Amino acid sequence: MDQTVMIYIVLITMSGALHVILAIIAYMNRHAFEGMRTFLWFSCFIAIYAFGYALSLASTTIEEMQFWTAVQYLGMPFSAPATLILVLQYIGYDRHLNNKTYFFYYLIPAISFLLLATNDFHHLFYQSVYLEYRNTTPIMQITVGQWYLIHGAYTFGTLAIAFVLLSIYWVRGKSRHTKQVVILLTGILVPIVASFSYLIGITPSSLDPVPISMLFSSSLYLYAIISTKFLLVPPIEKDYIFESMGDAVLVLDQTYHIKDFNKAAFTLFSHVKLGEHIAAVLGLDSQLLPLMKNVHTESVIMEIEMSHGMGKEYYQVKISPIKRGESMIVGTTIIYTNITEQKAEQLNLTKLAYTDGLTQIYNRAYVLSTAEKMLPSYAKIAVILFDIDYFKKINDTYGHLGGDEALKHIAKLCKSVIQENGIFGRYGGEEFILFLFGIEAEEAIAIASSLRRLIEESPLHYLETVINITASFGVSIKEECIALTPLISEADEALYASKRGGRNTVSLAVEGKYITLSSEIAVGKY
Repeated sequence: MDQTVMIYIVLITMSGALHVILAIIAYMNRHAFEGMRTFLWFSCFIAIYAFGYALSLASTTIEEMQFWTAVQYLGMPFSAPATLILVLQYIGYDRHLNNKTYFFYYLIPAISFLLLATNDFHHLFYQSVYLEYRNTTPIMQITVGQWYLIHGAYTFGTLAIAFVLLSIYWVRGKSRHTKQVVILLTGILVPIVASFSYLIGITPSSLDPVPISMLFSSSLYLYAIISTKFLLVPPIEKDYIFESMGDAVLVLDQTYHIKDFNKAAFTLFSHVKLGEHIAAVLGLDSQLLPLMKNVHTESVIMEIEMSHGMGKEYYQVKISPIKRGESMIVGTTIIYTNITEQKAEQLNLTKLAYTDGLTQIYNRAYVLSTAEKMLPSYAKIAVILFDIDYFKKINDTYGHLGGDEALKHIAKLCKSVIQENGIFGRYGGEEFILFLFGIEAEEAIAIASSLRRLIEESPLHYLETVINITASFGVSIKEECIALTPLISEADEALYASKRGGRNTVSLAVEGKYITLSSEIAVGKY
């Protein structure tokens, strides 16, 4: 046998064997991505083509060669539309693929096989078939028929469309999987070039170089599967959806290394890189790391706070397993959803529940409920109740807006000096309430007197007018207090005692009596 033909047979057989290996890998991972099923068929088609051509070259009679050529055409013409279908699935343009469209994609290849197998009856595929000898080795030669041209045009056309679509997808920057795309482009281009060289007759002894070129392509595919998990990760290849997501998405493999991420994730984690361990991205102290190891069946959702140059932001993080089949976990997805606005709204709603809308201090309900909870923890409790003197006159003179400003003015003054152990809020109307815990009567009186003086000495400047404001105070103190209502009632009565005593004074409730203190009592600053 001629040495060149022998080398061809060896290389073509190796190509077929490699595609058998690829078909086995594709079958084992057929559930990972729909394109893997197509790749399985593609590998089978090329393997049939390669082994058929190798056996054709090893044949000694024209009948044997014609038989093995027919076997080739069970694979070769079907590989081109399989390539196009694989590309469509890879770039996410596979919504139209179904049994009907598959039928049309494979219709011309099926006709080509049938016409070749029955060529002796009509000669539409080959006009003639004859033998030429290369150093006593017979090589089958052909004269192409009409359908052969249609078959060739369809093969070139489908491969060219696949190449163009994948190139556009890559140039537009829709995928960061550059290595995978380049390998797939090369795998499409190599057989196109080899087939074209065969058609123009520049191959030795008119031997078909396409099966040998597929040895190179299959080696690339095997390398891509090993190094980049080519077609093995679930359809993260659909970048047009992946990149348009407002949420930040990280895709991890089984060893928690980054296999993919979208633009939103790169914005959130500017240092993220493919192949990097997730701990390097999130930090070793991240509270998410322990959760990932426990995600087996259901997603885990939690809220976290993150600090950025623009301040703090809140995220809802969803960690979900990527499953192959029913139970096999092949990776993990982490999705970060920015909930800062929702969180701010939630905080506002929470604040509204315990804050007086006008004065921005605690409202009556919150003050009373908090004091009720603290009551058992202290032996002594004091309450200071006060209201603005002649508030109706302020409203009548300056309008309700002026009255509102007076309330806000008093709230701001008192809030600025009240200690942390005091609970201060608006009791209702022009009344304010202050609870103090664990203090003596003298201290409570001093605080009330200090607040009275602060209000008296801090007039409100409103619309180029100075409004002098005073307030009347009632103070009540109890030991071992078990209920707030009697305490507040006594303070209220003491407040009215201050009103009767001329206002702008402090009155203390003592065993059912009410002692009004002089407004001129000197009290140290509180």
